[in-house]
Amino acid sequence: MDEKRQTGLLENEGEGSKSADKSYRDGATSFAKKGDALKTGLDAEREVEMYKDDFDSAEKAGRSHSAGDLPKDIADSYGTKK
Repeated sequence: MDEKRQTGLLENEGEGSKSADKSYRDGATSFAKKGDALKTGLDAEREVEMYKDDFDSAEKAGRSHSAGDLPKDIADSYGTKK
């Protein structure tokens, strides 16, 4: 399995990838065990409060359009419209 992972030749597991789930859970557990998750969360909250205007404008920009609203969303790889 490790050889396939390194070469990018993993088989498609379909919806509900068990290997992706395991990888996520292992990483989250490792983070929770080695770090102070509460402190990290509070630090992030403080940063959001310090840069509230930046975060708000980024959120507004992200919500201002959806997939298909940008010209590149409706153009194929050759630049022609679909």
